Amino acid sequence: MLSQSRSAVIAGLLWIATGASAFAQPQMTPQPPAVEPAAPAPQATPADPLAAARRISAEEARQAVAKGQAVLVDVRAKESYDREHAKGAISLPLSDLSSRMGELPKDKLVITYCT
Repeated sequence: MLSQSRSAVIAGLLWIATGASAFAQPQMTPQPPAVEPAAPAPQATPADPLAAARRISAEEARQAVAKGQAVLVDVRAKESYDREHAKGAISLPLSDLSSRMGELPKDKLVITYCT
């Protein structure tokens, strides 16, 4: 539904478009164009992105890291990482992940873990 001010603008445009002949014709209130409800946009990502995350075994992760095809990222809090972490893993707490994404290599598989 159009707002009153937008309807007034449309009416003004109709008056301008018809010029003086608008005065000779009966005045009609312009009807707003029919607007169909917008279809919901398709979701680009699943409601739960973790559910769509690819899972690999520990052995597959070890092999990919050993071949230089992947980087291992510990997403736990820094304190947990400092106590113990997988060999070669970098610390990137989940709370910092969005602001530090640029630190991750774009040409390698990024393997995250939290246990």
